[in-house]
Amino acid sequence: MADKLVEVPHHLAHAASAYYLSGFKESLIMVVDGMGEVHSTTVAVGRGRNIDLIQSITAPHSLGILYGVVTLYLGFWMSFDEHKVMGLAPYGNPRRYFNQMMEFVRLLPDGMYTVPILFRNTTPEEKETYRGTLRVLEETFGPPRQPGSDITQHHKDIAAALQAVLQAGLLHVLRHFKKATGQQNLCMAGGVALNCSANGVIKRSRMFKDMFIQPAATDDGTAVGAALYVQNQVEGKPAFGKMLMPLWGPEFSGAEIERVLIKRRDVNFTPFASFDALIDDTARRLAKGEVIAWFQGRMEYGPRALGNRSILADPRNPYMRTHINRLVKKREGFRPFAPAVTVESAPEYFEIDPGDESLYAYMLCVTQVKQTYRDKLPAITHVDGSARVQTVSREGNPRLWQLLGKFGELTGIPILLNTSFNLRGQPIICAPSIAVETFAESEINMLVLEDFIVTRCRENSLDDLEAE
Repeated sequence: MADKLVEVPHHLAHAASAYYLSGFKESLIMVVDGMGEVHSTTVAVGRGRNIDLIQSITAPHSLGILYGVVTLYLGFWMSFDEHKVMGLAPYGNPRRYFNQMMEFVRLLPDGMYTVPILFRNTTPEEKETYRGTLRVLEETFGPPRQPGSDITQHHKDIAAALQAVLQAGLLHVLRHFKKATGQQNLCMAGGVALNCSANGVIKRSRMFKDMFIQPAATDDGTAVGAALYVQNQVEGKPAFGKMLMPLWGPEFSGAEIERVLIKRRDVNFTPFASFDALIDDTARRLAKGEVIAWFQGRMEYGPRALGNRSILADPRNPYMRTHINRLVKKREGFRPFAPAVTVESAPEYFEIDPGDESLYAYMLCVTQVKQTYRDKLPAITHVDGSARVQTVSREGNPRLWQLLGKFGELTGIPILLNTSFNLRGQPIICAPSIAVETFAESEINMLVLEDFIVTRCRENSLDDLEAE
């Protein structure tokens, strides 16, 4: 390692985290953050080990902050609930308020933009609360939605317009710098890179031959980016190849898990010596309509549950989305769930071109469910026919891949609804003790904890699910 402290600026660490994990030998890099430290948007080009910065936008000019303030206006938590607004947007008409929303952003001839509405905060209090910006939103769209109140079509249309303006801003930047640099590949990082709907629009624009989105795109990814930058720039070591699944967190042995389980009096557990037998039992229960918590191997790095700390369910069940939203996750009913699908079958069920499957491995890009299968996959098909797909390969996650394959043998569809293993207000589950405690307090039917199947001493009934 380097023998002295090396300072890597925030935006450069973001760029490095995307480029050095992409496997590309050359690429355009776009970092779109919220506040960042100094810059909110940075454009760079990666060539070999080198990253050359081209242009930056300084905060508070930020599409991410604008998205966050409108999130606050819509009655959600800024810097926490932006994904809810993204999920709400497909219910709205983006044209109704697009022109008014676009007035808040100025697209510049050099490929950059400004967000003048964010400079309407003059006092220290307004700069902390965005009260001045919120006042402009109220003058434009009327009173803000109060948290917990009904979500009207008016609110849905505002969310749709906001999403459309974000996409217009990102495409403006990319079109300019694609032409200026001639780059065929795109790497993305920063908090806005988690907006999978916008990522899907960029993909469908066909501006770039290939794309890579850093799965830990927010500030947690800068730790990896800074380390990779030092390795490549200071130590002169070659860039890494393309990353597989970011399953880099803690894992736990069978003995550790068994010590947790034997202390519980409210659950039963069965160890399986054969993983094939465990998979058979789990897939059969899923096909019957049970909701399964799935805890395997190392925890995911980043905000998406990619099949090691997941809740899994049958995507064919028309009641499953409502059931999980209401009784398990205890969250808003409009929010969609993602499908996990074997990489071999992804192009059959979703609008994914053969060869592009790896872009969807991290659940960071929206595409369309093919028309033929929308009625057959109601639990994962959003109101606009879209889905935030996760492709699963044998190499990347062999246990989940095998479960998907077995479920496909039983049902004809190698797809499962996949959402994070946690309840409302909880972070994604990390340790076995929290997994068992969460399961015991939930409406989840069964917990697969490595090679153990865990059930309650009294099984939950499926009657509630069938009655909804």
